[in-house]
Amino acid sequence: MEIMLESILWCIEGVLELYFILAVVNVALYWCMHFNVIGQGGPAFKKFLAFLHQITEPVYAKLRERIKPVSGFDISPYVLILALMLVLHILEKTHHVLTLSLILNLV
Repeated sequence: MEIMLESILWCIEGVLELYFILAVVNVALYWCMHFNVIGQGGPAFKKFLAFLHQITEPVYAKLRERIKPVSGFDISPYVLILALMLVLHILEKTHHVLTLSLILNLV
């Protein structure tokens, strides 16, 4: 039972880590484009930006419903990143506890 739970936690953690990376890349690219560090790029870059938008925007929209902009600044991406960091930290600690429990049960 614990092995199955550990596998499920591992899968959830992997998906959340991937989403965390996409959210960070989305924010970084936004700021780089805003300050003209990078241009709009070619068709492949535009497809990647559209993909990032499709993946992250539904969650940002839900957060925007609850968190209004601060002085006209949308903080929903940063709230999402912080929330993902917190959840990933909790999952990591839970994973360590389960692993330790499995080791102690084997001894």
